[in-house]
Amino acid sequence: MHLVSFLYPALLAASGADALRSDKVKLSNIQSLTLRKGLQTSARRVDPIPQLKCVGGSARGLYEPEVMRCKNSGSDYDENSIQWTCTASLPEEFKLGSTDVICEGYDYPEDPYILKGSCGVEYRLILTDRGREKYGKGGGWSGDDDDRPDGPRTTGEKIAGVLFWMLFGGVVLWMIYSALRNRAQGPDG
Repeated sequence: MHLVSFLYPALLAASGADALRSDKVKLSNIQSLTLRKGLQTSARRVDPIPQLKCVGGSARGLYEPEVMRCKNSGSDYDENSIQWTCTASLPEEFKLGSTDVICEGYDYPEDPYILKGSCGVEYRLILTDRGREKYGKGGGWSGDDDDRPDGPRTTGEKIAGVLFWMLFGGVVLWMIYSALRNRAQGPDG
């Protein structure tokens, strides 16, 4: 009996110490994340990803922030749908567009528990007016495709746009041609 009473607290202490070292963290309990350029996420079920990855925007490839900090801003409709507010120190020519925090679910993709250190951010980097002046991108007649709130146009959208304008131009030219031809023939016909 004395052996059991001695082993029971020792087993509890050992299991408690193991829980403290656990790499399983509830996503809704994370208050903030600090992500760094050039570092990879932790990985258990899937391959590691870069902690910071620029996925678009008019300034993509022109600058990369060294550090980005994302704060838990609460949840949408349940505690697993966390909204994050991300900030980075950027030169005045750039601003952050949309940001998406991506974390590896511990046991399955939508697990409310994640692997500690597995979060990364996919972000869009946008040129400010000052950046457009300096780098000469965007603005102009066609606008800057990457500054659209819904992201850059797909190849299909671009082709459809070109076909529309070609058809429109053809109709206008046909109307002008018809008007000039009718005018040249005069009222007699």
